[in-house]
Formats: sequence, structure tokens, C-alpha cells
Amino acid sequence: MKSWRRSQPFWGGLFIVAAGTELMSIPLALDSLLAAVMFGTVGAGYLIAITLIIAGVLAWLQPGQRIFLGLIAVLLSLASFVYSNLGGFLLGMTLGLLGGMLTVAWTPVGQPAGRLDTVTVRSVLTAARSFTSRLGAARWTAPTPMPMPGMVVCVMSTTSYLPPRC
Repeated sequence: MKSWRRSQPFWGGLFIVAAGTELMSIPLALDSLLAAVMFGTVGAGYLIAITLIIAGVLAWLQPGQRIFLGLIAVLLSLASFVYSNLGGFLLGMTLGLLGGMLTVAWTPVGQPAGRLDTVTVRSVLTAARSFTSRLGAARWTAPTPMPMPGMVVCVMSTTSYLPPRC
């Protein structure tokens, strides 16, 4: 079981499924909740909850799609704030956001971290030095405008209140 959990975004999928079930349970228990905020969007709340549950299960079954499913979970969790009793009284929305972020951030155990994950101070300084040396090699200077014959060139000062000199 432990090896299966490490080969899938287990905790992200679990939080997404928990968010979906929490969002689903609030409309089902409306008789016992006196403080439920009801809009005319009960169907959208059910749709968001079911889609979150499906996204959580798919994150377990298809870990290669984890980034897409995590982003879907984050967007649906944000939409649940409007459509599903303030995001299941903020609990379902928080669980969905956390699960979506964990799902996006998960990487397989055997896969090395990406290039951007292994940034060190030394590599940043080396890149900055090479960038500045490239800038120093090819300096660009703005061309000076050539006045045409018979044209008067006026120089205006932007820091003083002197009239322009021509």
C-alpha cells in the first residue's frame, strides 16, 4: 500500500475527493443546517462536487494528468465559493485548493527534479555573470539625429525652467 501511495499523488487526490464529498454533503443536510446560504444554483453545486470527486479519483488512476486535474480542482474549488454555500462553508473550498496544489506539485519518486527545481545560488550568479558579459559585448547606442540643411535644432532642459536654446 505504501508503494502505491508513493507512485500516485495520493494526498492531493484524497483532499480533492474530501472536498467533493464535503461540498456534496452540505446540500443534502439542509434540513439540519439553519444557517445554509441557498441560491438558485443547487445543480451547479452538485456538478462541482461530482467533478471534484471524479478529478480526485482520476488523479490517483492517471498520475500523468496530475497538472491538468490539479488545475481543474483549483478552479472548481474557487467556483464553489459562489455556487455551493460559500465553498461548503469555506471547508470544501480549502480542501479543494490544498488538494489541487498538492496534485500539481507532486512528482514521481523515480523521476529526477526538473531544471527549475534545482536552482542554486551559484547557478544564479553564474547565469547573471554570463548575461552581463553578453550585454557588455554588444552595446546598443541610440543614433543621434542628423539635422537637415536649414533645420534649427533646439535643446530643451527637463530639469530646469529655462527656455529652450537654439
